[in-house]
Amino acid sequence: MKTVRAQALCAFVAALLTACGGGTDSHGTGSENSNTASAGAAAPATPPSPASAAQDLPLTQYVDPLIGTLASTSPNPVPAGQAGSVIPAAGLPDGMVQWSPDTNTTPAPSTSQEPGSPAGYYYDLNTIQGFSLMHMSGAGCGGNGGEFPIMPTTDAAQRVPSFSHANEHAAPGYYSVALDNGIKVELTATLRTGFGQFTYPAGQPSILVLDTTRTNTRSSTTGTVSRVSATELSGSTISQGFCNHTTPVTVYFDAVFDQPFASASSIGNGVAQLKFATGATVRMKIGISFVSAANAKLNLTAENDAWDFDATRKAADAAWNQRLNAIQVNGGSHDDKVKFYTALYHTQWSPSVFSDVNGQYIGFDNTTHSVAAGQGAQYTNFSGWDIYRSLIPMKALLFPQQTSDMMQSLINDADQCGAIPRWVNYNVETGVMPGDSGSLMVAGAYAFGARNFDTQSALAHMMTVANVPGTKCQIDTTAEGRGSYLKYHYMTADENGWGPASSTLEYASTDFAMSQFAAALGNTAFQQVELGRSAYWENLLDTASTPPFITARDDSGNWLSAADNSEYVEGNAEQYTWMVPHDVGGLFTKLGGNTVVLKRLDTFFSQLNAGTTLPNFYMGNEPTFTVPWLYNWAGSPSGTQNIVQKIMTTVFSTKPDGLPGNDDLGAVSGWYVWGALGLYPEIPGVGGLTIGSPQFESITVRLGHGKTLQINAPGAPASNYVQSLSVNGTDQPGTWLSLDALANGATMNFTMGRAPSTWGTQTSNAPPSFDAPAGSL
Repeated sequence: MKTVRAQALCAFVAALLTACGGGTDSHGTGSENSNTASAGAAAPATPPSPASAAQDLPLTQYVDPLIGTLASTSPNPVPAGQAGSVIPAAGLPDGMVQWSPDTNTTPAPSTSQEPGSPAGYYYDLNTIQGFSLMHMSGAGCGGNGGEFPIMPTTDAAQRVPSFSHANEHAAPGYYSVALDNGIKVELTATLRTGFGQFTYPAGQPSILVLDTTRTNTRSSTTGTVSRVSATELSGSTISQGFCNHTTPVTVYFDAVFDQPFASASSIGNGVAQLKFATGATVRMKIGISFVSAANAKLNLTAENDAWDFDATRKAADAAWNQRLNAIQVNGGSHDDKVKFYTALYHTQWSPSVFSDVNGQYIGFDNTTHSVAAGQGAQYTNFSGWDIYRSLIPMKALLFPQQTSDMMQSLINDADQCGAIPRWVNYNVETGVMPGDSGSLMVAGAYAFGARNFDTQSALAHMMTVANVPGTKCQIDTTAEGRGSYLKYHYMTADENGWGPASSTLEYASTDFAMSQFAAALGNTAFQQVELGRSAYWENLLDTASTPPFITARDDSGNWLSAADNSEYVEGNAEQYTWMVPHDVGGLFTKLGGNTVVLKRLDTFFSQLNAGTTLPNFYMGNEPTFTVPWLYNWAGSPSGTQNIVQKIMTTVFSTKPDGLPGNDDLGAVSGWYVWGALGLYPEIPGVGGLTIGSPQFESITVRLGHGKTLQINAPGAPASNYVQSLSVNGTDQPGTWLSLDALANGATMNFTMGRAPSTWGTQTSNAPPSFDAPAGSL
């Protein structure tokens, strides 16, 4: 029997890994010229590698899902941005189901450490409102999922139990807690289903409540529950309200139990109060679908037809372990590994699978569609403004096929609604955050090797949103303020748009990324137009001010006040003045040259998580993500090497408050992963990385096209300054690495030291900058 069970478990694990995107992945590579002048540095000795790329390491042991569940120390965070807003959910990578406890279903109370933070899980709150099936990890806006809250209880009138963290355990694919009322809750999951095990105290009533009349987005909603049999329920709920969006979304479920519930159970008005034998251990499986209850049942039958909780839990752990083995690190402390693998774990929750096992999904036109041949799944939950900057390039580099499916999902959405959406929740364009981040996501994914999607359709949608102001996806204008941007060559406050100064920079980045995407597809006319528009940021740089700032202007060309933070989205003039990632060289020239810039950068980094109002770096929000790497353009790469490590060691930790702010569906954690690699995708739409200093002695990166990037940095992280670098045995004097260098795999050998060196300091060593043709302004 042992052999049969082991074979069955192996088959189950293999099926789960396939569903999660395990197995062979392939993609092309991006292209960009890098600085390759030689400097004659010697290759360092290679430290012991952690394992061959073919051998998985046990990495889930380093993941602590409770990191980021408590408020950070940022003094002036974005609204509801004090905590990481992550969840200790049971689910799989990219999972539709993210089954998690909710400590609050309304904004966190004023007595908490994160007052006003949205519904979810917070470490300083010690009661649980329910265990709901669906979430978005790190979202900093009200209405974060919470569909189908379930609560085991011994008294149906007492449904908000208290608990202690001493009796709680969270791990990838598993969550358990012994509630203070004596009930033990254990949760695990497959891609589209949850599996719960509820152990009641001996001699006590065993009651399980499933409520479809509330979610984390709505305190009261329309829900239905029907009795299918003595061991099965089905039903639905209406979800809506993320970031106050009003479009309703129907979610369906089918739930089965391993034993009959009593005839005295109450089922009606959207709530099921199920009674089981006293002191029972009740196992429950529940499937989810956005199409129908029948599809929810199909998902359940296809993914988890057996009743082996431990096997499902082990399979979930195996799925996570395979995903985490995309990057193997060696060296550093145990806490360094915990921070790194928890960050990598956080990056793998979203975007999440939206289609059912039969390929069906509900489209942006509210009709049922099926994924086309070649697309593995339809995806949802894209927080575009957050994830376009570095998370999408990371996913494309590591998992190009899944990322291609994600981009095809956005194109499918656009075909159904009229434009590439910028912030997707379920089948809704929520319109959260400004700019055209949909185009930025697509261009970034393509540049980093995720290219198996309808690129021509993507380009057509980009051309429309770039040239036709008012283009909509559903009821939301995709690129608000684009009309004034095209008319004045900067965005004004007169048009319905948020933060005209900072949004102008968003559009300049979008235009540049579009130009790169168009060039790759051979459309040189559109490429030239968009490259010219990418220089419009210059129209808002007030060089007459001391120092120069990106500053809003009215429709008559008059300068407004750089001190008015309403002209900037979740930030201020100093923070946004640095956000010209595609033409850093041009920006530095206008700011007064490298010497002036370096002094200003040093002042900027005197605080590392400053919030939105202070004129300093804010790790807890995305607009300043690129700034620590800017020293490379100013001839002082040691500045980047110093600051990135300082941020990683002082702003992030292994404690519940170990994230600097909202994780934003993995965006902040993604920055941390790049920092640990000593690489960063600075320029939107360009397949290349600027180089910092690795934070582990040895890093093995399994690239999605089947090749390996081996990074060797003996002495790191204590020796944090790069003395020399070779790539594939050739001296690398510059601080830019083209993805072309990774086409056949690569080995990067760093010589590290405890003091800055002259490596990368020459003008010719700087990463590329892309200025626009003369006359573009």
